[in-house]
Amino acid sequence: MTLKLRRTMQHSRAFTLIELMITLAILAILLAIAAPSFRDTIQNNRTQTISNDLTTALQFARSEAVKRGVRVDICRRNENACADAADWGNGWLVKVNGGAVLRVWEAVGNQNTVTGPAETLSYRPNGLLTKTTATDFTVKFSNCTGKPQYTIALSATGRVTSTKGTCQ
Repeated sequence: MTLKLRRTMQHSRAFTLIELMITLAILAILLAIAAPSFRDTIQNNRTQTISNDLTTALQFARSEAVKRGVRVDICRRNENACADAADWGNGWLVKVNGGAVLRVWEAVGNQNTVTGPAETLSYRPNGLLTKTTATDFTVKFSNCTGKPQYTIALSATGRVTSTKGTCQ
């Protein structure tokens, strides 16, 4: 019986060092292939999230104007005040015209850009914009060629639509 046990132990082996090294090499190759794709996915999701946040802010400003029966502004953020500039990357805020800040959105980070009108947008108590022409915002990754880009269109009536395109 002891002889049979010894033969069984001789045939059962663990991984050799060479097998382990080959497995690790294959794993490293797979990770190297998957990492760029994963990074692009994260960037695309971040850009979409920023687009959704801006759309939410515009809809929030409109609904607050109607709910409160006063003019409500949405503007580029400079601390907790409005600043007129086409680069909305520092974040944006919604506030009662001449009054309290209702909500603040943080800066988007230096890898994404948000461009829009250089002036503060105001919603009237009936939900219409004080500006009589349509306004567009663009949200994209800073090195955008071939990647998703979102255009947020704001009509003179205050309606918000978002479309996904590809950077040129």
